[in-house]
Amino acid sequence: MDGSFLQPLGLGALVVAMIVTLYEMNSALGPERCPECSHCLAIAAEESRTQERLSREYARRAGLEDEDDDRGIG
Repeated sequence: MDGSFLQPLGLGALVVAMIVTLYEMNSALGPERCPECSHCLAIAAEESRTQERLSREYARRAGLEDEDDDRGIG
């Protein structure tokens, strides 16, 4: 490999590393969730309800509403 190929490759790797670092720093700012306290359980239940609502809305818009829907199983 010659030097003209390695320089853009290194720059691309640097940009990817910076993006990953920013993502990791952003996720580290969020609070930790524990399985015991009522506050964390309430947040988890709300997220579950939101995901279920979004799933139902998507199915309704896509015309997938029928009784044989297996998305809730599991």
